[in-house]
Amino acid sequence: MKQVLKLSAAALVLGLAASAVASAQPGGRHHGEGHRAGLALALLEVADLDGDNTVTRAEIETLEAEEFAFRDRNADGYLDEADASPTLRRMMEIREERREEAGMDDAPRHRFGRRGPGPEERLEDLDADNDGRISQAEFTQRQRPLFERLDTDGDEAVTPAELDAAVERGMERREARLWWRD
Repeated sequence: MKQVLKLSAAALVLGLAASAVASAQPGGRHHGEGHRAGLALALLEVADLDGDNTVTRAEIETLEAEEFAFRDRNADGYLDEADASPTLRRMMEIREERREEAGMDDAPRHRFGRRGPGPEERLEDLDADNDGRISQAEFTQRQRPLFERLDTDGDEAVTPAELDAAVERGMERREARLWWRD
């Protein structure tokens, strides 16, 4: 059951990531930190509901509530197995059958690639109370650290000046890693 929840939530993350990356930089392939930064900027652009180039916490909360309502197919206030699409459920069944055939029933289900944890592992972190489902409160917590990091003056809004400063800090961090340049 928890695996189906993870697949459903992974589909959400992958869908958001694909659309955000496509709108941020069409036609390119993105990896690593630059990809995450581009995704974050694209998601902020989507969250700017009134188009004033300033993203407020209220705008993000509105967008998150809309996304949660869309994903909560049975409107019970949780993302769980009941909200998974038939395709995702079948994919999970096939995956479990293959694991059983390979004798991997007891093997860990986490697969960390060279880029770190995948969407399933990151989404496990959303289930703060480990009840196998994601509440709306758990779902809306995922963007808070990013918003708080960008909202440097604490006024509940990320302004163009704060975004410029964040981009500059990112460029400085990347430049510092280029040790061969003096």
